[in-house]
Amino acid sequence: MQGSIQRVRDVIQGRLPDCPPLFDLLRNDAVINHFTGRTLTVENAPQAVFAAYEPAIDATRASVRLPKHEATRTLPDGRQQRDFRWTTWSQPVRYADAEAYAAAKRNLLDAYDPGWTAEKQARVDRWLADLADCRRRLGEVFYFPSSRGVNLTATYHEVGIEQFSYYLADCPGIIDELLERNTRIAEAWIAHLPDGHGVEAVFLADDLAFKTGLFMSPVWLGEHYFPRLARVIAAWHAKGAKMLFHSDGNLMAVLDRLVACGIDGLNPIEVNAGMDVGEIHRRHPKLWMAGGIDLSHLLPYGTPQEVAQTVRRTLEAAEGRIMIGSSAELQNSVPLANFLAMRDAVLSYRY
Repeated sequence: MQGSIQRVRDVIQGRLPDCPPLFDLLRNDAVINHFTGRTLTVENAPQAVFAAYEPAIDATRASVRLPKHEATRTLPDGRQQRDFRWTTWSQPVRYADAEAYAAAKRNLLDAYDPGWTAEKQARVDRWLADLADCRRRLGEVFYFPSSRGVNLTATYHEVGIEQFSYYLADCPGIIDELLERNTRIAEAWIAHLPDGHGVEAVFLADDLAFKTGLFMSPVWLGEHYFPRLARVIAAWHAKGAKMLFHSDGNLMAVLDRLVACGIDGLNPIEVNAGMDVGEIHRRHPKLWMAGGIDLSHLLPYGTPQEVAQTVRRTLEAAEGRIMIGSSAELQNSVPLANFLAMRDAVLSYRY
């Protein structure tokens, strides 16, 4: 949309835009078909998906995913991986016991070389080249590329949150070392971005919560996660980039701590889990948000009128500190009429 990039820049720099930006990931066939005028297929997806973003929304984040043919495959380690149209699911890795897990991770830790190499710099350069290509294909859309980070989610997702909780009790030192390794890799990677890298803001995802509360205790997060998150954010700030932090679930118990770590923006504001746009804004008026419109019930099952009314209430509560979008990503469960109602309510709103 015309003026999208400047609109987003205004929000992340603390200024009021001409109208609120619209932020989302497009993983919805009907929306893509509507804005491209053609039927989305796996074959035309590399062109059609990117072409839908510019006329539809103002901002998006990693990753701009393409649809796939549904299939099931066996991975080299014997696990099953299943591709759906817009998502992929893999079986978790299974270790014989905590000792086997600890031994495997000790091998990984021992292999870590903190030195900077030409190969590592080449990865940074490829990331910048991929970023430039994605921006080119998106056109007048502000893009938040993905940042390396503490990688707590990747660490527990490998084995599943239930099994991870046992390993956290049985071999906590190994997990702490893994998170420290991840953090040092991120810090070094960011530090070696060249001058003129052109990154204005990045997206860092680590899911910390269910709808009902945190995965780990605030005490554990305070000791093992938040200090490392703060280091990654400080590294980006030193490079002149803002940080949009993503976590599903109810984060209200650690909202103040996240802000103290230095996050500039918060996503996706899962309102059905208890996240409250108005309260977040009152407690931290400089923090900007991205999302805030319920994807669990409202967008899939509400009426266009209900969607529009909720968007207006959310915009009023945030007082210019939000980029409106779904509280996850725009899935096929959302009718086209409801997306258009959200979009029209945003476009017609003036501060």
